[in-house]
Amino acid sequence: MIATTVSEQKDTTSDEWAFKVWSDSRDWCCHCSKEKNKLLFDDQTKTSQCTKCGHVETYAEADWNFLQAKRYVATKYMPGKYLFSELSKEVLFQKYLRELNHNDWSSWLIHDYVLAKMRADKAVQVKLLETAKLIVEKMNYDSTPWKTLFEKMDAPNPEIFYQVPQILYEFAQRKLQETTAKEDLNAIMRGYLTTLTSVYSYSRWKGDRVTCWVVSEIIKLCDIESESIEFYTELFGCDPLLEGFQEDLMADKKREININESYIQWQLNLADTYLQQSCALVAVQAAYEALTAKLGIHALWPPTKVLPFDVNTVKKVCKIVNDPELFRHYDLATDLNSIDAVKACYYARNFIKKVKEILPNIAPIEQEISKQSAYIT
Repeated sequence: MIATTVSEQKDTTSDEWAFKVWSDSRDWCCHCSKEKNKLLFDDQTKTSQCTKCGHVETYAEADWNFLQAKRYVATKYMPGKYLFSELSKEVLFQKYLRELNHNDWSSWLIHDYVLAKMRADKAVQVKLLETAKLIVEKMNYDSTPWKTLFEKMDAPNPEIFYQVPQILYEFAQRKLQETTAKEDLNAIMRGYLTTLTSVYSYSRWKGDRVTCWVVSEIIKLCDIESESIEFYTELFGCDPLLEGFQEDLMADKKREININESYIQWQLNLADTYLQQSCALVAVQAAYEALTAKLGIHALWPPTKVLPFDVNTVKKVCKIVNDPELFRHYDLATDLNSIDAVKACYYARNFIKKVKEILPNIAPIEQEISKQSAYIT
């Protein structure tokens, strides 16, 4: 079952990682400006060291445990990745026999099988089915419960997809509860929420629609104050990337999605939503990010291409599009934001309207690159 196809994303990042895999800000050196250089962590000394500038950071015991618990959960229970990785069925059987209890192993099996179903990964599905048969045979189990389980997972029921985020969240929550003092749990759960949004940003940049959906559903399950959940639910609910996701899975529908264009529309959707809530500042910022994404100077990822939202940068962008009136709307909206919400929203509305008028006149990035290549040739 194939849910989507997406436009190829050319990786032009030149730093040492090239961001081939997801990484988080806690893994980057904050003393290397915008280089985003990697930190090495030493559990013996409870220190981190930059691979480029050599800066060493020493952590207190509680801070170190806090940091490593978040890093462990982010890598061990990464949304969109198989928990059993690329293990053979024989190794998976040994995990069942020696490492994991029956319930945990079964949860990992369900997670990976359903995820493989979402990704149309028949090879993983077959391997897991054969592993279950191997366990039944070697352990002399009744095969009926296992057959019933696979029948449920193979049934055309969209509810089965929710097993993936539910299982991941339960494992992550359990690990965080085990390694964190009760009074720190709410803080570490907020940190986990922030990590999930970072994974979403990276996965969206890569065009991984499945992971984005899994992340958005895990966030809904997070046990923290409802305001944060509502904010992120609303945030991702505006993203065109997730529109009709489950329907596409059930219908075996391929959907062409231009990652950059859908990101621009996402920001415009957010701008309209925030304006309706009388949040002038964030409405202007969302529209500004739509404009800079269209210009090719801003992207959700990689972090080296996230453009600042400040007066000097916005002024330069307005010069690029040759529209001084656009800057005036920005300036007044942000200046009045804290003292006169009604007037701020008026200028924010004009800013968003201007951006929407400008966007169709900006040639797509791919078209500009093609023109430049032709000229050089």
